[in-house]
Amino acid sequence: MFEILLWITAIIALGGAFYAYCGSRDVFHPLIFLSPMMVFLYCWMPMKLDASGGLDGYFQRDQLVFVQIWNTLGVLCFVLGCLSVGCRIPRMTVLEPQIEKVGRMLLWGGLITGMAGLSAWTISIMNVGGLREAFSTAYSGGWDDSGYIRDGTLLMYPGFLLVALSIACWRMNLSSLFLLFAFMGPWMIQAWYTSRRGPTFMIAMVLAMTWYLNRGKRPPLLLTVGAGALVGMLMLFLVSNRGAIYMGSDSELSTDVTDIVEKPDTGNEYIYGAGSMLSAEQQLKFFGGRRYLAEVFIRPIPSAVWPNKYEDVGLPELTHNAGTAEGLSDTLGWSGADGAAPGFIADLWVEFRWFAMPALWLLGWLYGRFWRQAQLQGGPWVAQYIVLSSLSVYMVMQTMEAVIFRLLMMSLPIWITWTVANRKAQSWTASASYEVATNV
Repeated sequence: MFEILLWITAIIALGGAFYAYCGSRDVFHPLIFLSPMMVFLYCWMPMKLDASGGLDGYFQRDQLVFVQIWNTLGVLCFVLGCLSVGCRIPRMTVLEPQIEKVGRMLLWGGLITGMAGLSAWTISIMNVGGLREAFSTAYSGGWDDSGYIRDGTLLMYPGFLLVALSIACWRMNLSSLFLLFAFMGPWMIQAWYTSRRGPTFMIAMVLAMTWYLNRGKRPPLLLTVGAGALVGMLMLFLVSNRGAIYMGSDSELSTDVTDIVEKPDTGNEYIYGAGSMLSAEQQLKFFGGRRYLAEVFIRPIPSAVWPNKYEDVGLPELTHNAGTAEGLSDTLGWSGADGAAPGFIADLWVEFRWFAMPALWLLGWLYGRFWRQAQLQGGPWVAQYIVLSSLSVYMVMQTMEAVIFRLLMMSLPIWITWTVANRKAQSWTASASYEVATNV
């Protein structure tokens, strides 16, 4: 029964992607890149683990069936939600040129946002002594005691997108190209030397989607499939060689990227996610949305101002694996690895239990709606869809908490800059109309 459920999950995910592409002919439809990730986490990974006997030491067979039933239903709900907005688009929207001053406003917004992120990154690197000290050991990087500095490095992404939008709206020049390189270059360095999957995927999505979406074009399907496979293999390669990649390393790099998938330990996403679901179910302990509200309203408050903020609001669990590791040793007899992530279905189950299914439908609808708005309206929706798409690896493979604060930090500068640019454009247009009328 377990194996059948794994295959059904894969059929649902890939069938949704096939239907979405046939209807939209758009390789950037969300299911095109989300479905392979869901197949990887909820089919291929458990299938490899099961074939090697890696699941037997952690779960009974009926427990695996229980978990996979809900994983399958979760994938189905997400796919249906994403497809519910429709696949067929009346026309492909090219970002229409705006007046010169709007392009300048976007450029200034991108400059300010990106420089804030670059400054935060530079401070974190200097705090540890420079680039060599930051990346001379495996899985390291810069540091700052302030979470605003650590997370502020994310602002280089919206800075990059706003500069790219200014080029699409206005013109390309050497200063704009320099800013694009300045904002993306540090993340490329960090993604490689820290061997992180998330930043690697984000860089690939931001670069590819910015190039094509702002021009109203799409890459060929075969090119997209090939590029996606290469990015996926690169992410597995980085994780497999995480201990060997750093500045000055002379370690031999392994090309066997399947070992990380087949390794049965408590840090494995499927094993840890299944354990989180079963532990929450046996304890009947669910958060009911409190963790997500804490991400929005409590996390932004500096710990220096409110040291025990999570304990004071009754959520001390958030300080360890985002609250998904509670009770594992009591209910299943083993503890989750520090830093382990359960995947988005298990994370939503821990939060809402059965109501995770409509929540997954809503999440799929959100992706579909952002894609449709980017197609039909362009403008800021293009940048927002790129942001949402680039964060999808955090959503599927980690937790919703990993997405929420990144989405807020990256989206707000784009909305604010575009709103200011539009208002300025309206005021300039009104002033020009008034001058023409008075001259007449």
